[in-house]
Amino acid sequence: MLQRQIERVVERLNASVAGKAGVYAETLDGEECLAIRADELFPTASTIKIFILDALLARSDAAESNLGDRLELTPSFTKPGSGVLYHLDPGLRPSLRDLATLMMMISDNSAMLMLVDYLGLESINAEIERHGLERTRLGDWSRFEETYADSMGLGRSTPREMVAYLLRMRRGELRSAASTELFWDIMRIQKYILPLRRYLPASPWAREFNFPEPVWVASKGGTLDDCAAESGFVRVHDGGWAISVMLRDMPEIVDEGFDNHERLISEISRCVYDAWAPRYEPGRNQ
Repeated sequence: MLQRQIERVVERLNASVAGKAGVYAETLDGEECLAIRADELFPTASTIKIFILDALLARSDAAESNLGDRLELTPSFTKPGSGVLYHLDPGLRPSLRDLATLMMMISDNSAMLMLVDYLGLESINAEIERHGLERTRLGDWSRFEETYADSMGLGRSTPREMVAYLLRMRRGELRSAASTELFWDIMRIQKYILPLRRYLPASPWAREFNFPEPVWVASKGGTLDDCAAESGFVRVHDGGWAISVMLRDMPEIVDEGFDNHERLISEISRCVYDAWAPRYEPGRNQ
């Protein structure tokens, strides 16, 4: 029933907006899943930054990096796009952890480039391969201004591979306990109301103000001219699910199509929440 409901959402919005959507979602216990074009290749846009954070934590776990170490912002890293470092004066020396936070919190492209330069593009992709993600790759964002139109070249994956990675990370199978906790802490720092959480009872400010938080969302989204994507984990009480929605071949995204694409992700997320959240209500299985 959920599968057909999601398919109808995709069909309705695709009737007015060109493009293709891929979706994969799976509960943490593996008992429920949803798949639509889950194994097709899609551009990731900025969701690929998840794996830069992962590679940084791998380096930290191996005692090859100290997250408090600082890198200098130079003009070579100030590229246009999302973020704030592009607009700040060279010479600033944020820590590795600061850069990771900026990269995930506001999708700062300059922070991303500084981390990729520090870690090495080949090293990041080697870490992706070690996770068994055969089709996921980070491209060269240092040439962002020249290759902006090549969205697949900047980063690519499938919805199933994104979810497989997130589930393993949530289960604590990939990094140390401290790095796993830090991964989710950073993933949850979102100052934008991203599409996955827009229609869910989750606040990005709950931790800051110490509000009750039965539901939280840790995700990374991204858009380019012809694509949009968001992947993350939705925690509901003591359970939850990983979900990835990826859109491609959408030339209208910079015009009227933008709201439609974000709404598509939001509606899919809400459908999954409505279907699966009741499984985790306290006392339901008692």
